[in-house]
Amino acid sequence: MKLAVVVSGWHFPLHFYQVLKDQKVPAGWSIDFFCVSHRDPKFSAEEKKDIIKNFSNTGREKYDKILYQKLATVEDIERLGWNYKLYPNTIGDWGSSNQWLDDHDYKQYDMFLFSHDDNFILTNTLFEEVLKPSSWLILTNSTGNTQRRLRRLFHLPKPLNIRGSFEFFKKEMMEIMGGHFDLSDTTLTREGEVNSAMKFDEISDWNTTVFPLLKLLKDKHLENKVESMSQFYRMSKYCLEGERGFISKSDPSNTKEEDKGFALVEKIYSKR
Repeated sequence: MKLAVVVSGWHFPLHFYQVLKDQKVPAGWSIDFFCVSHRDPKFSAEEKKDIIKNFSNTGREKYDKILYQKLATVEDIERLGWNYKLYPNTIGDWGSSNQWLDDHDYKQYDMFLFSHDDNFILTNTLFEEVLKPSSWLILTNSTGNTQRRLRRLFHLPKPLNIRGSFEFFKKEMMEIMGGHFDLSDTTLTREGEVNSAMKFDEISDWNTTVFPLLKLLKDKHLENKVESMSQFYRMSKYCLEGERGFISKSDPSNTKEEDKGFALVEKIYSKR
């Protein structure tokens, strides 16, 4: 059995790449690691040098402080055993995944982990716990956000926003998708850009990347084949998702729910 770990390389905290490479590997499994880079890591180091030195030792910022203790270079990433390749900076997340899929035969793998690289991985037993018999086709780190107030007002279910932040896909799901992510609803690309879009609305068009997959799941009656590691947006016991590069950064409309998830994670790990 083979797992492909396919990561969108943009922020390059060494901690992320190191912790994923140090995960315990279940018996009978082998893992290949790929970084689909959209800019040279030196641009991230320059961008963050004045930000990371001001992190506190409390709350979410303490995780950012650990995450960015060292910025990785290409040499660091390759030394750890990752396959690094620089691609045109077109569409993030599922766009990065498609670039990898263009270069590799997905049928050689049984499972895929697609992730961006500003996540804080909380355990070294992630693969041991996930790579075992299960009924899901997609395992996402967290549920969709709660920005729509009407959803809360009318007690509607939370959305299945499979965003490319941190998701496991089985090969069966990739086959149903035709071996690529449908990005036909998305128009914005950032080819040639090497700086981060720090405002939340600058790359809001990329939110449309989720819609074709959701439609496919609905049309194929597979919504019950998607499971989540957490009921809280961005926060699970396995992974704290970064927002625009940082665990501590948050859209104000989501912060309250994220804080609840973060508090639960802190409680879980305080007992270990």
